[in-house]
Amino acid sequence: MFTSLFASLSWNVHAEEANKQRIVSVEPHDEQPANLVGAACVIRHGKQMVMVSEIISQKLSIPGGYIDNLDTASEAARREALEETGLNVDVVRLLQYRGRAAIFACVTTEPILVAKSETSEQRQQIAAWQAADFSREIQAVYLVSPLSVRDTEYRFPEDTTYLYQWMMETPESEAVFYTDISDRASQLHQNELDLLKALKRWGNNLPDAVKIVLDCLMWLLNLSGEYWFVFLLVAVIAALFGPTVMLQLLAATVLTILVSTCLKQIFYLPRPFYLVPVLQNGNAYGFSFPSGHTLLATVIWGMFWMKLCAGKSWLRVWGGLLLVTCLIIGQAIARVWFGVHFISDTIAAILIGIALLALFSRLITPASIRGKAVWLGMTVLTGVAAGLTLLPAHTYLFAISLGVFLSLDALPKASLTLSVSRHIAVALVLLAGSGAIAYFSAVITSFSTVSLITLGMRATGAFLLAVWLVAGSSFMLKLLADPETTP
Repeated sequence: MFTSLFASLSWNVHAEEANKQRIVSVEPHDEQPANLVGAACVIRHGKQMVMVSEIISQKLSIPGGYIDNLDTASEAARREALEETGLNVDVVRLLQYRGRAAIFACVTTEPILVAKSETSEQRQQIAAWQAADFSREIQAVYLVSPLSVRDTEYRFPEDTTYLYQWMMETPESEAVFYTDISDRASQLHQNELDLLKALKRWGNNLPDAVKIVLDCLMWLLNLSGEYWFVFLLVAVIAALFGPTVMLQLLAATVLTILVSTCLKQIFYLPRPFYLVPVLQNGNAYGFSFPSGHTLLATVIWGMFWMKLCAGKSWLRVWGGLLLVTCLIIGQAIARVWFGVHFISDTIAAILIGIALLALFSRLITPASIRGKAVWLGMTVLTGVAAGLTLLPAHTYLFAISLGVFLSLDALPKASLTLSVSRHIAVALVLLAGSGAIAYFSAVITSFSTVSLITLGMRATGAFLLAVWLVAGSSFMLKLLADPETTP
């Protein structure tokens, strides 16, 4: 008892010392400012407050958003808290008008469901996958100590000095901490969770050296489903095999991601570690079905097999098929190992991927992929999807498709021959340029606190990357081609 009391007193002393420089005057105003456009909720439990991790800004913030014409500021705060966190709240009182936003103290009408285990950032995740904006605007919802939030990771860095006092002036909401809520899943997923828990226990009992080797192997197998890895692969393919093959792979990637993200929004099934937090062994957000990584790996490795092995010698066909199958199954096992997908998610992804491969073999041919009709259709398709789903990923897919469509005139008119060293030089320049565009895009977007502006900047970066891949690779290939093959 004395130990607990001492720890509590020590925490309070530490908190007071840490916030001497952070506490500011909070003076609620009686009259609502005429230029008020936003409202937010401060929700507290103990010495922590509810924060959301945003997809667009990739930073933390308290739940909040714009005030609709028909809403008062307090009604907007309550609505945004529900849409972003899934928590029903009562607005208790106004804390402060901060800039053009109203900050309210809010209390939940029922206990907050919180995972007992902490993430790698020492935050406890809230079960929020049923929130309306989950996976569209919100990556995750956490209980966070405001003392642990750095200015650089908060969407409005000038407000971090206010967070602690806002929290302390907000009445406390109840919370329920859980280790296993698998009873909320379907019977199929409950059965699979039993298998995943057994796999987790088996992994925990392995020697440390074996676990390190196994984790490294899973990381390698997981690469083919990572977007950044696929993008690097596209750049290398452009340099080594030419723009036609690159366009085929890029089109297949865009369409596969579009299918995967749409299916996730239709089924909106929780990931395994949302239900049993101890299963988490890797980073992921959004919904579980289907496994986007496994689906993308199936399409990418399948296309490689069709390009390099199909129609060749017996050994090449079956040897290549065996290798591709191992890579795809390895990707699926990695997603299950990380605790971010059910086994059924990966099986479904492989079957969907095979169906997409059959479709792409007819639609994305070397003859058609260089034409504007295919890319115009993809631009319209991704644009419509972005407008209907409001997913940031679909906006980026639209920007990529548009960038390719507008760059097609730069493609070389005939096949080009380059030496191996020149192919490598083109690949290095493409990768360096892509890295520079990605870096400056990230730097520029970090200065914006407006979601739409940030989304626009990121989409512009995706557009420029697509233009660079198509027009940049075409220009360098024509520049470095042997004279007798230059059109």
